[in-house]
Amino acid sequence: MAEPRSADAESLQSLLEAAVAELGLSEKLLEARILLAWDEVAGPLASRARPLKIRHGKLEVAVASPAWRTQLSFVKQEIVDRLNARVGKKAIGELVLLNTRTSKMD
Repeated sequence: MAEPRSADAESLQSLLEAAVAELGLSEKLLEARILLAWDEVAGPLASRARPLKIRHGKLEVAVASPAWRTQLSFVKQEIVDRLNARVGKKAIGELVLLNTRTSKMD
């Protein structure tokens, strides 16, 4: 009985993916998945940096201070690779680190 449920789930997923694509929301959904994955992917650094937006394959990230910006610069590519792995495609090509504090930072 587990297999019919699995087939039903796959059918539902395909139907939802088609509806999202038809509505032109695929890119926005992908961006949302990337932004939601930030805390887990960035690990301890996430408390000192917050993703702001994605523009032309670049994820703009607000960083709490120049010192934290330097720290993040050492692991930029690793974070990009982990975000892309999380969403299953090369959606982000670069992190752009901005010295802009947000209210969500400690």
